[in-house]
Amino acid sequence: MKLWLYENRDVKTKDLVKALNRKLLGHYHYYGVSYNGRMMYNFRQRTIEMLFKVLNKRSKRRSYNWNGLNEMFKVYKIQIPKIYVSLFE
Repeated sequence: MKLWLYENRDVKTKDLVKALNRKLLGHYHYYGVSYNGRMMYNFRQRTIEMLFKVLNKRSKRRSYNWNGLNEMFKVYKIQIPKIYVSLFE
């Protein structure tokens, strides 16, 4: 994910978040089995941290702080992990 974010850091924020959501959704569909929820939330959090770093490396000036990033997430929603397959039913 880190490599993909760095390769696509020059893409508009709207398009970057849209593509990121598609990648996250695919990851959640693949790994969304019982008892894997914590690791999927961990993956989401690490991805958000990497996105923060990538967005701030676009220019010499710092583009976002954490409050600004959270405000951006109110406009551009980030996919939330979900369990798609229950191993016990």
